[in-house]
Amino acid sequence: MNIETKIRSTQVTEDPSRSFSLPGWAYLDPDILTLEKREIFYKTWQYAGWVGDLKRAGDYITAELIDQSVIIIRGDDGTLRGFHNVCQHRGHQLLTGCGKVGAISCPYHAWAYRLDGALRNARGAERTPGFDASVFSLKPIRVEVLADKLVFFNLDMDAKPLGDQVGDLVEDIRRDVPEFDQLVKVQKRPPPPEPGMAMFPVEANWKIVMDNFLECYHCRNAHPGFSQDLIMDTYKTTSHGLWSKQRGNTRREDGGEVMFWSLFPNLTCSTATGGKPRFYISIFAVPDGPARTQFGHSDSYRLPGDEDGVDFKPDWGPLGVEDKDICESVHKGLASLGYEQGRFIYDFEHGETSEEAVHLFHRLVVEALGI
Repeated sequence: MNIETKIRSTQVTEDPSRSFSLPGWAYLDPDILTLEKREIFYKTWQYAGWVGDLKRAGDYITAELIDQSVIIIRGDDGTLRGFHNVCQHRGHQLLTGCGKVGAISCPYHAWAYRLDGALRNARGAERTPGFDASVFSLKPIRVEVLADKLVFFNLDMDAKPLGDQVGDLVEDIRRDVPEFDQLVKVQKRPPPPEPGMAMFPVEANWKIVMDNFLECYHCRNAHPGFSQDLIMDTYKTTSHGLWSKQRGNTRREDGGEVMFWSLFPNLTCSTATGGKPRFYISIFAVPDGPARTQFGHSDSYRLPGDEDGVDFKPDWGPLGVEDKDICESVHKGLASLGYEQGRFIYDFEHGETSEEAVHLFHRLVVEALGI
């Protein structure tokens, strides 16, 4: 049975109350990851950074997507453009990190490109018969700024605009984080994870990591610190097209809520109300092979002047280690001859046991792979 036929045999249906989950082989087959790279990661919008780092001509950032690297740069004409981060001469990577340049120059043979991607100079080309510089412009990618703040890219030049697909996500974030439009990215590097919180790398398929993030059905059982800090009876999960949301009230003296958003396929955002506004965004799960997942790029946003403010640090215990152990155990279990596929638990009132966000994720995976 070929991969396409196997995918069509899944019982992931439109109705979360009647749907089965992805079968075990969908997490384990290396051919599935090859298909996911082509049909999911290379065709979806991925977060790259803050538009505030791209104010002037020549300002650039780079971003990584599995085995792909891209440049996003502000042109002399003020236009924000994106390119594959590879020289058209012999394939050397052009830029790293972030910064400001007058031209994009390859460190290998010094081929130089204008900020619009056109080849400006290739030493010796004037003596090379039939050399046509127009053939060797940098290969473009799609770039879009969401909510006038968040820079995204897409390797698929035919991709639908991100804003047209997730405008309601921006509205929802702005409703729950009223200061969102005033927030700026914290420029300093985040501190290393606290002991007990480190989760990555995870020796498990990337979809298992996303599945685990997208539900709190497991929280009472697997995360005692988290479930004691939150009033779990208030925990709600909802799904909305390409994104989903989880939220719950905390037991802190100042009250407040925690909120988690997820955008397909692997973006997560979070905030906590009741204190100074904080907004965290990350590429949460990056496949590093069929059985290994890494953490991707992340940024923290706060009000100007509050870059060094104290973060909300709940006593949730070794949450990252708990999730790491869960995901790695699930990956092993999915290879068992005694497992085929599970059934989603669905709560029409969207309570803590509802796995509807996981169902949405599975349905979008199946659709992206050609169903």
